Amino acid sequence: MKTLSIFLMFIALSLTAVGQLSLSGDVLIRSEYRHGYRRLPLPEEEAAAFVGQRSRLILDFKADRVTSKLSFQDVRTWGQDEQRVHRPALDLHEAWVQLAITDSLLLRAGRQEIRYGNQRFFGINDWSFPGQKHDALFLRYIGRRSEFQVVAAFNQSSIRLFETDYRVNNYKTLNTIYYRTRLGQNFTMSLMGVADGFQNPDNPELHHVRATWIPHFEYRAGDFLFTLNPAFQHGRNRLGTEVNAWYLMGSVTARFSPQTTSMLGVEIFSGNDALQPDAIERGFDFLYGASHRFLGYMDYFTRMPLDARGAGLISPHLRTEFRFSPKTRLDLDLHVFFLQNNFLHQGASINKYLGTEIDAKFYYNFNDITQLALGYSIMFGSESMEVIKGGSNEEFAHWAFVMLRFRPKFL
Repeated sequence: MKTLSIFLMFIALSLTAVGQLSLSGDVLIRSEYRHGYRRLPLPEEEAAAFVGQRSRLILDFKADRVTSKLSFQDVRTWGQDEQRVHRPALDLHEAWVQLAITDSLLLRAGRQEIRYGNQRFFGINDWSFPGQKHDALFLRYIGRRSEFQVVAAFNQSSIRLFETDYRVNNYKTLNTIYYRTRLGQNFTMSLMGVADGFQNPDNPELHHVRATWIPHFEYRAGDFLFTLNPAFQHGRNRLGTEVNAWYLMGSVTARFSPQTTSMLGVEIFSGNDALQPDAIERGFDFLYGASHRFLGYMDYFTRMPLDARGAGLISPHLRTEFRFSPKTRLDLDLHVFFLQNNFLHQGASINKYLGTEIDAKFYYNFNDITQLALGYSIMFGSESMEVIKGGSNEEFAHWAFVMLRFRPKFL
């Protein structure tokens, strides 16, 4: 890391003469206590505790119509290496170049973070230590009231002489279109289409493509914001199974005062009916979106449809944000989980109620570049949660964390 820092400083001094350059950092240190995180605990299981750290060094450059970004990161758990053992662990998080073809048309190529709207379907997954990025071509047109974006990607595991055999657990091709426009002063609409393709694990000659269509609507009326987000999925998944699935999110956000905001909403993921099985996959997959911020901080349902055993999920939720001062904020969330469809266990359909989660998260900003966050969550799981996720609902399931984030500007 020291050698890299010196190298980047040398580049910075060289490039400052020809354009605008900035060098910044992002250090995230998070300690966690886990006894029921991601699944219910068993009586014989002890709690886990660890400290994780992600350190990023970020170089941004702009000259004329060219913008570029390089971001290196090191991700580790404290104590994972012996003190006198060197284990290279540096990762290239972002490396892209963007050309402003005109004032409204931008073309970006390289490894980059991709996010859309609330990040439900494409997000940067910043809670995860490694984060999320894509090797892709990105085209963006910005109009007066609307914008249009296109993403294209073709993945290979190495430079090859023949064939395109791709056996990495990832999409092989990705194509997205995104259109967002403002229809009046208070109404915003976006439409997104995603086609992700996968190589058949048993036959490299077969390429399965799944299509997802995602409209999103927002209407603001005074202190209220109404959101509706349906989605539809069809085609074939990575195993070649036919897909016919759907998703629905609806919410109402109310601002009661400058200090207090509440959001009442529900997310529904379609699922397979065990009482009427067929050869079609009806479990909805939310693609490459953020996983931690939506269905509770304890992350019981971050890999849909897998985490609901293919039966789908219904999750009403209430979130309230309190801002005590410009530096302090408290978030209180309530999530209730139900299976969307029938699931059989020992020959009988289980109760669809899975459990209730309560999350509390407190933020304190020391200054513009340093933030402290603390969180505590409890899961009240049912017997059905035992069946779906494992563990015992008689054990107390809870999770806590303390996180410090430092984002300095070096140049």
